[in-house]
Amino acid sequence: MSEKEMEMESPPSYVCNMQLTVDPSEKPKVRSICGPDYDQRSTESDPQDDFFVDVENVTVKFYITKTKVVAQVYPNCMTMAEVKQDISRKFEVDPAIILLKQDNQLLCDNTPIHSTNFDEFGIHEFQLELNVPQGDNTKLSLHVYYDKHRLPDYLTVHISGEDTEDGKPKNVVVEIENAAIVKPFLCGYKDKHSNKEYLDAFTQTGPYLDKWKTRHYRSRDTQTWEQKEKTLNTAHEQSVQCFLDGINVRYVSTANDYVIVPGKYQTFAQKERAEQKLEKILLLQRNWRRWILWKHIHMRANEYRCLVKNRLDEEQQYEECVEKRVERTEQIKQFPRSNDDFDMLFAEISRWKRSELKRIAANFEGPARIAEVNILLDKEIRLLNGVERQRRLVSLAMEDFRKDQLLKEMGKPIEWIGYKDCKIHLDLLRTQRVRFLTEVYKDLRQTLDKEKRLELLGRVMELLLDEACFPNFAELFDLFDREKNLLIYAKSCDVEILRKRQNILFFELIKFQKREHKNVPSRMCIVCKKVKPYSQFAIRTRQSHVDTCKHCYYLKLVATENTVYQSILRCIQRDERKRKCTTSFAFVMQQDDVRHMLDKIWHGHSALSKSENLSELRLPRWNKSDDWSPWNCVCLTERETRDHYKIDNLEKVYDPKFILYVGNCHMLARNLFHTLAAVATEFQETGQWWKVGMNKQRSSNLNAV
Repeated sequence: MSEKEMEMESPPSYVCNMQLTVDPSEKPKVRSICGPDYDQRSTESDPQDDFFVDVENVTVKFYITKTKVVAQVYPNCMTMAEVKQDISRKFEVDPAIILLKQDNQLLCDNTPIHSTNFDEFGIHEFQLELNVPQGDNTKLSLHVYYDKHRLPDYLTVHISGEDTEDGKPKNVVVEIENAAIVKPFLCGYKDKHSNKEYLDAFTQTGPYLDKWKTRHYRSRDTQTWEQKEKTLNTAHEQSVQCFLDGINVRYVSTANDYVIVPGKYQTFAQKERAEQKLEKILLLQRNWRRWILWKHIHMRANEYRCLVKNRLDEEQQYEECVEKRVERTEQIKQFPRSNDDFDMLFAEISRWKRSELKRIAANFEGPARIAEVNILLDKEIRLLNGVERQRRLVSLAMEDFRKDQLLKEMGKPIEWIGYKDCKIHLDLLRTQRVRFLTEVYKDLRQTLDKEKRLELLGRVMELLLDEACFPNFAELFDLFDREKNLLIYAKSCDVEILRKRQNILFFELIKFQKREHKNVPSRMCIVCKKVKPYSQFAIRTRQSHVDTCKHCYYLKLVATENTVYQSILRCIQRDERKRKCTTSFAFVMQQDDVRHMLDKIWHGHSALSKSENLSELRLPRWNKSDDWSPWNCVCLTERETRDHYKIDNLEKVYDPKFILYVGNCHMLARNLFHTLAAVATEFQETGQWWKVGMNKQRSSNLNAV
């Protein structure tokens, strides 16, 4: 070991109270040591690994008693032996008899300060005691510590990072200055009976006498002197009058003078009336405030009654809507007409089948269960055959109605919304041709006399000469010619079969439009294996490619109540139109997408009340300020939807767990409808955006224009 290392490890014989004032980055590091070197045969200490600490100043408190405490600042690398030497010098005692304890445990001399415990502010607290034999009067005197040596105390003030400029916590060492003085005795007296001394107030306060300016001291003994006052004639400003020549007088006023000017004469009654004016003003104000309060109360009461009335009207309207919905549903079940009506019947049969299977599984076992399942299968087959038979009858009965509706749509002019929400109509030659031929088609289906029928056939045959490009022109013209010959030359004949064929071909003639042959993009359906154009394929927002035609997709779907999902979608679109959000995803969504959202994301019930009645469920916006989308909606009942739209801050009303549940559902919806954004972009880029909002409410009757 070198001599420098020997000098660093050996403690000095005399240590003074020193502080480190260097930068923290330049502070030296010392090896942490405690106690004597480790000996394997000794049990006094355990082996410790060497580690290095930064040298810094720390505050050390010495508790002589519970009420007598002194504080000093030492580097944290000092050992207990060095601290004892410094304390013994200040208290003038032998360092060999000083004992330093912490938590009632004796500290060895080789223990450094940084190895001891400290509080939250970095202050080390030790108990200071003396180990003296009996009969020795040596003690630790604070009089020697303060008065003889005039030693300062130190405190370490911890400043948090919030109150510093660089944002780092700091420890500042503060020196407490000893300002104790020997107070002089100026004056006082002593009570003969109680032997108490009453001193002058000056001797109880203040610093040294030589720091005072005695000329400003204007008091004497507070207990013996009686104050006296004396009036003096001192100079002050006042107004004066100076006589000039003759009767002229000059008056010079001062700032504190005031001029009294006589007012108008008034009687005692007038004076009393003026004094009562304030009381009358207060009376008017009091009555005015009373009337304002009465008016405010009546207005608020009227608003409350209106709110209650509106709430009752809403409840009554809701109940009426529910009753109408139930009546309409019952009427649809009894007299189905459309495909959705028959799908509702199929869904009813499916629900009945599931309930019957649960009943059979709960009440029967073995061969009895098999027999009940077979009986249930026969009943289901009979019900399905009956519904399908009714579907065919309705389809045949509605055939003429569907044809009329198709011709009506084909004859409508093209319309769109232009500048400033102005509706524009464009009537083309082909739409005029469709309307003209439709009137002829209606005349052909009527039952007419022989002469009128022959006249009609002649007019129709003349019209057909202009439609020679029709593929079945020859057959249609031959049918009209044959009927004409039969009516002219035969006395009795049955031409109903000819007329049915004529109506079919004439309907095809109306639909026929002469166009140039174009290669229509098409592909093959993977189900029916038929090549069809893209217009006959089902397009959904969740699909990645077109593979199934509309007919096969309809057969693949499970029979459900499509009217319920259609009503939910219409409610969403109606609300978006009211909010002027015509570019919302609600106009891209389809009926199947709404069904998928309710079944897979919201599990077919309300998120709040868990209601499973599909006719009452709605999908309103979750955040009212954003457009509707599958990831910005929530499944609620109709009443809950009205209350939800009245909420301004969702976090103050809903529970955090419910908000987290809705957020998870939104993440699932965003994952399922990841292609919806691309579909919406194509919807806008293809120029079809103008069709948004073209419904019955905004369409007009062309005949009324």
